[in-house]
Amino acid sequence: MIHSSESHGLNYESAIQPLVITPSPKEGEALPGFILRTSEANGYKSPLGILHYAGMDDNEARSARPPLDKLAVLFGKSAEEFKASGLDGQDAKHSGRYLQVMGHAIPSMFTRSKHASLCLECVSEFGYVGGFHELKYAVACHKHQVRAVTICSECHRPLSWHRMGLTKCSCGADLTQNTSESVTDPSLLALLGVLYDKLMHQPLNHVQMDACGFPKEAMEQLSIQTLLSIIYRFGLFNREHAPEEDVEFAAMKTTADVFSDWPHRFHDYLTEVHAPTANLKASGLRGQFNSFYESFFKNIDQDQQLEFMRDAFIVFGQHRWRQASIHPKFSSVNSGQSMSMKKLATTLGVQPSTLRKMIEDKVINVEINALNATRKLVTLAEQQTIEFASGSRLSLKQVAQRLDLPVKVIRAYRSHGYYEAKHFVAPIHMFHERDVERLHSDLMQGMQFKVPFLVSKRHLTLDQVMRLKVTSEMKAMWLNAVSKRQILAIGTASALPSGLVFDARKVKSYFDNIKLALQNTVSLSEVEFELAIKRPTLFALIKHGLLTKTYLKGFGLRITEHSFNHFNNSMIQCRQIASLKNSTQKAVLKLCKQMRIPIIKIACNTDVYWIPNDYVNLLGINDETQDIKAA
Repeated sequence: MIHSSESHGLNYESAIQPLVITPSPKEGEALPGFILRTSEANGYKSPLGILHYAGMDDNEARSARPPLDKLAVLFGKSAEEFKASGLDGQDAKHSGRYLQVMGHAIPSMFTRSKHASLCLECVSEFGYVGGFHELKYAVACHKHQVRAVTICSECHRPLSWHRMGLTKCSCGADLTQNTSESVTDPSLLALLGVLYDKLMHQPLNHVQMDACGFPKEAMEQLSIQTLLSIIYRFGLFNREHAPEEDVEFAAMKTTADVFSDWPHRFHDYLTEVHAPTANLKASGLRGQFNSFYESFFKNIDQDQQLEFMRDAFIVFGQHRWRQASIHPKFSSVNSGQSMSMKKLATTLGVQPSTLRKMIEDKVINVEINALNATRKLVTLAEQQTIEFASGSRLSLKQVAQRLDLPVKVIRAYRSHGYYEAKHFVAPIHMFHERDVERLHSDLMQGMQFKVPFLVSKRHLTLDQVMRLKVTSEMKAMWLNAVSKRQILAIGTASALPSGLVFDARKVKSYFDNIKLALQNTVSLSEVEFELAIKRPTLFALIKHGLLTKTYLKGFGLRITEHSFNHFNNSMIQCRQIASLKNSTQKAVLKLCKQMRIPIIKIACNTDVYWIPNDYVNLLGINDETQDIKAA
């Protein structure tokens, strides 16, 4: 039996007649572009007309992915037929933060879900807007070598998907009356081609990549999500220098230049952009280039995909920079000592192929002496600056297996600075066997496994502690306390750290104290990430009383949760408003002054401006505040 409400919905749907003109989707066509093309063909002034006619409410009609089941009715088809034709719907597994584009789950922050972009030459040649132009970094067309159009030259407003036609703005202006700006940079065009091919599931153009010197084997392994994240992070370091309206274009240009003539242009980039602000008080390469390292090698999840960048980073430190001592405490290989390639590779804990690459890139300075046709000896140069230790390199997963501990906890243990790496290993995200052995010894506290400890209900093993419902950060704190013998085990049920036995009451007391200590506070890193600011700006906000700091003994400086939530919910950055309006921060500030909207200016290395959320609507942004921040 069908309920009355369901019956009403079915009657309404059956009452909708298909449109007069029902075009078929083109291969690779963007869903909003297809809707716009259909709207224009049927004489509507905006796609909102046909979407409302399909029974969608305003939220559904204005969403980046209108429901296909309602849209399909207008064409006399089913949602399944639309999906089979290649149109993107909204995947329930990736809702909110992700948008389906050509079958990929793309983070919404890398898409143009609010505003439109197009290549006029592509529309003229093919008659539709491709899904490529839903990507934020589709700043130009690599086929026609012209800039993408994102702003109307008549009304100077960002193009909307809800406009009059493919080449007509909402104001009625004909977009084809303007000449597209040409793009001739070969490396930029090549990177745009890589991005396009990955989106469209096509083979990469190796000829074009070779001409630019791109690391093609490594780039083949990059997912489109990782590539977009790399472009975004290079763009973050451009924001102080690039015009605000060209942030995405500058990010693409920088990434293309960095990938050119790999890794030499990458090394030039590190020298020109990051070396002038290197922290020479730190002894290690990671500490000296901390902002770059944190951005790329700690915040991007795909570790293996970025191994080529880590290796090139190490090469830069040893060959170009030479002011960092990455590994100062190893047992060194004496300069002038001769040995076979195989023995040297074993000593360094690397494969022979990796050793040959290190020699080729001058990470290791050697002389190769041929004894005969089949055997070669290498001699380390007198000025060799690298010290090495024998032993294998281990991945994060291998370390977790050796210690019988969760991967997430080991990752947190390292990221919070508890892990002591005293031996060099390349790539630098891996672990040296000797350091792991020392950690194993520290955790075991000198206990020898002879007779298994009889575990009762009054006890918890370390394995059980690792399965408690507390954060990985807290478990990492526990491990650190155990390794430093601040918490003592009362026995062990196995030869692995996971078998260590503790008093259950002391375990509960420790985590209760940690929870209580961290209660109602937020870490500095969390605040920086959520507010999209840097450390100097954060401290300036504290100085002006806009955020309240608190010092927790043993945990360092933190921000009170109340002050963070109040500031985050009541204020919005002018730079963010400018991005939403596709304008400049200078223009937004001028408008705020004209409308007498209060502005908070935080002066530090780069001035940062905020206004109260209550005034956002006056600036022509009608979304709810949470939607604005999500964008």
